[in-house]
Amino acid sequence: MEIHHHQQRTRSYRYVVYLVLAAIAAGISIYFYAPKPVNEAANESMSLFLQNKISDIDTKLKNGDADTDLATRLSWHKSNTALYDEAKSNNDKKIVGQRELLKKKMVQVQQRDFPELRTAYVESKKEALDGQHVAIGLSGTHQEVLTFEGDIFKPEQVQEDFMKNIYGIVNDLRFKKVVYKWSDAPDGHHNYEIKSKQDAEI
Repeated sequence: MEIHHHQQRTRSYRYVVYLVLAAIAAGISIYFYAPKPVNEAANESMSLFLQNKISDIDTKLKNGDADTDLATRLSWHKSNTALYDEAKSNNDKKIVGQRELLKKKMVQVQQRDFPELRTAYVESKKEALDGQHVAIGLSGTHQEVLTFEGDIFKPEQVQEDFMKNIYGIVNDLRFKKVVYKWSDAPDGHHNYEIKSKQDAEI
């Protein structure tokens, strides 16, 4: 009899455990799969931000932005990307439409601006580098190849140290290659490929 009661208690305990686990699983399912309440105020704010950004890009596409300094222009592009990324998680129909329009405008302005920004970067460095007997130049269909020329670049360690210093900015400006040249000999240069975004990539 005692063994029989013990078995009953064991089975009852197991049922209780199963019920508790089932309740927990049900709660998790409800949390993750139940429709989330729509935050209308947040959607309105996001919609306003998107519309303002679209209008801002339209203005820059129409009037240009050549008078603004390099750092400010680059920061502006980063802010565009940040807003687009934030809007990607919003499934509101109006937001989705604005987000896709923003993407289209961003691609247009990026394809125009980044070659200009790369050119502006090179122009901004010419005077300082000339004092170090280093020439800086651009090449490529979209000004995406950056070249430094000078005797100082013959040691590989100098190239690597220089790359560490400029990698952040050349990546942000979407250069595709950096060339160090120290002579006109066939082996007088070294190329560093940059895995940066394409100009049309968000």
